[in-house]
Amino acid sequence: MNSKRSMWKLLLGVAGVGLLVTNCTLKTDDGCTPGKKKSGCDCPGNAVGYQTCQDDGTYDACECPPISNAGGSNVGGESNGGASNGGTASGGATNAGEGGAASAGEGGATSSAGEGGEGGEVIAPIVDPNDCYDCLNKFCTLEWDACAAEDEKNPQSPGDYCLSSKLDNSGQIEKIINCIEAERDKGLAKRDVVRACGSSLGESSDPSFFEWPPPRMTAATEGLMNCMADAPDEVDLPGRWADSTNIPASGSPKPWLDMTCAKLSCTSAH
Repeated sequence: MNSKRSMWKLLLGVAGVGLLVTNCTLKTDDGCTPGKKKSGCDCPGNAVGYQTCQDDGTYDACECPPISNAGGSNVGGESNGGASNGGTASGGATNAGEGGAASAGEGGATSSAGEGGEGGEVIAPIVDPNDCYDCLNKFCTLEWDACAAEDEKNPQSPGDYCLSSKLDNSGQIEKIINCIEAERDKGLAKRDVVRACGSSLGESSDPSFFEWPPPRMTAATEGLMNCMADAPDEVDLPGRWADSTNIPASGSPKPWLDMTCAKLSCTSAH
């Protein structure tokens, strides 16, 4: 957590870098809403990418994971200074969980592996699996920009703002992610814990905090949290990830969906 400030400075210089744009076919459909991300386009190595709806109502080119020709069962390489440990980013294909055999499990950075054996093609993660801010900056650009614009000088109401300009952990999203990070240090942060951190505005991970969104949460904070955790094509009912049907009373929250920052970078165990 101590490296988040330096990470934030790095993000300003590298936002948008790391995604490989391929010549995938542009797609359109009646549900294209500017800023909406749609997964499912084909990428090299049998990987799956996503497209973002543009202002003109058409989907942009497919965004695909970069390809590395390294063998072995681990995916990922040197991280860009992750928010927590800044060392080697790992997310091995052998730690199979929700999302397929080449996934790091719920919360892990997804990847696709080619045929096993020496020299097998590996599709590296497109974001740092240990850096939630990195993923939010790349996958939730509109929501991230709205959050960054809402600081202590431009609060929704006195004392209520998304991200502090000084990065002093006084912003709502900073407090919430710090709460989630504390749970990641213990293990996997599941939906009920993430919702609790949000519902309490970072004060507690106790699932008894369940209201979503909480009254004092700003619209910018809510939008960024929903982008982090909702299904990639969720438009009509943002915040469905926190619904009681996805966090049943049985205590078995549903796994995070592929192509969400909740799965890619924000909840997996460090």
